[in-house]
Amino acid sequence: MMTLLEYYPEISGSYPEHITQKQMYEICGVCKSTVYKAELSGAVPYEKEVNRLLHTHKIKLLDALAFKYRREHGYRQDDEYISYLRRFYDKRLKSSADILTVADVAEITGFVKQSVQRWIGRDYIKAFIRRRGFYIPKESLIDFLVSPIYNTIQKKSEKQIETLREFNAWYSARIGGVKI
Repeated sequence: MMTLLEYYPEISGSYPEHITQKQMYEICGVCKSTVYKAELSGAVPYEKEVNRLLHTHKIKLLDALAFKYRREHGYRQDDEYISYLRRFYDKRLKSSADILTVADVAEITGFVKQSVQRWIGRDYIKAFIRRRGFYIPKESLIDFLVSPIYNTIQKKSEKQIETLREFNAWYSARIGGVKI
């Protein structure tokens, strides 16, 4: 098994520790708007750097390589990224009840109750009805939170963006030594 830096030796040897947006879209083989959307969604953490008139985004090379790896290998439930994401949500929701209400899920995700009910109606989240309300098993919510459906929502909530940024920082701190 190897690390991301070993998996992409030609890239890791050619670029510094922090790269620009332009370098990232060259590395990942995507357009500018894809990199910009990845930054806004929290999929790729970045730092803004302001030098008088010039505003740039500093992106860690490891974050760019992790993004490239995820794009090349897709969202698979057995994917290491997904297993880390599942572990992250398990830890984050450890203190939550095993059975959650729609209001609980809305608070956790940052979306409104109607969105949660729509996800239940579309069978994205498994739930059961009791006393005129939906109840969601925590495991079902975690399955949804790591699914491509949740992670590719176009209009992300502030809470979702914040959580994704938190996860990506946590994941990136581990990925340098993580085996892929």
